[in-house]
Amino acid sequence: MLWDREFPVFARSHRTIRYDARGFGRSEKPAQPYTFYDDLRAVLDALNVERAGLVGVSLGGRTMLDFALAYPDRVACLALVNPGMSGYAFTGLDRYSADIKAANEREDLAAYVEIQMRIWFDGPSRGPEQVDRALRAEVKRIAAEQLQRSFSGPRAKVSELDAATRLSEIEAPTLIVIAALDQPDIHAIGELLLRSVRGAERVMIDGAAHHVNIEKPKEFDAAVLPFLAAHPGSWRAP
Repeated sequence: MLWDREFPVFARSHRTIRYDARGFGRSEKPAQPYTFYDDLRAVLDALNVERAGLVGVSLGGRTMLDFALAYPDRVACLALVNPGMSGYAFTGLDRYSADIKAANEREDLAAYVEIQMRIWFDGPSRGPEQVDRALRAEVKRIAAEQLQRSFSGPRAKVSELDAATRLSEIEAPTLIVIAALDQPDIHAIGELLLRSVRGAERVMIDGAAHHVNIEKPKEFDAAVLPFLAAHPGSWRAP
C-alpha cells in the first residue's frame, strides 16, 4: 500500500514488480530462520526475472544491498532510498529503541505505532502538526494494520551479510536518494554509500522525512525513473 502511488507511474515505462516481505503486508510472519535477500531471489526466480533494477526504501534498501552482494549478476542497478544497511550500528536512536521496547513489553499497540510515526514520518525536526495531516493519517493506518498482525509473539531469526563492511564489492550502478528531514543515521548511511560504492550518485529531496515517496512523490519519481531508464534489467520469456 505504501507503493500505491508509484506503481502505476513506474509501470508505464517498466515491467514493475512489488511484493510484501515476510512479516509485512499480506505475507505471513515467519516461523523459521530466513533471509530477506534470498526471499527476493525467490520472487525473481518465480517470475523468470534474470536481472532487475531494484528500488527499495528503508528495509527494502537494506535487503537490496545484501542481494547485490549475494547475487551481483542479477542486479542491473540499485536505487537505495533512505536505506538501512546490515552491519551498520545506529547511534542516534537509543531513545526510540527504549520507547519501542517499553511499548512492546506493555503490549501497547497504539503507542508503538505513534512512536514509529514520530520517528519515521515526522522526522527529528518536525512535530505531527507540521506535516500533511491526511498523509500522516494514511501512513498511520497502514502501519497500524501491519503491526496488528505482527506486533506480538516470537519472530524468527533473520540472517544478513554485514553490508557495511563490504560496500566496495558492489559494482551495480547505484543511486542514493536521501530525504533532507530524515534521521541523522540515514544521512550517515547515505554518506557511507557515496564514499564506498564506486560511481554512486546521490540525490537529496527537501521537505520530507523517511517516507519520501509518499510525501514528495513527484520529486521521488523525477529522481528514480531516469536512473532506471538508463540501466534496464531483463527477464526470461515465459
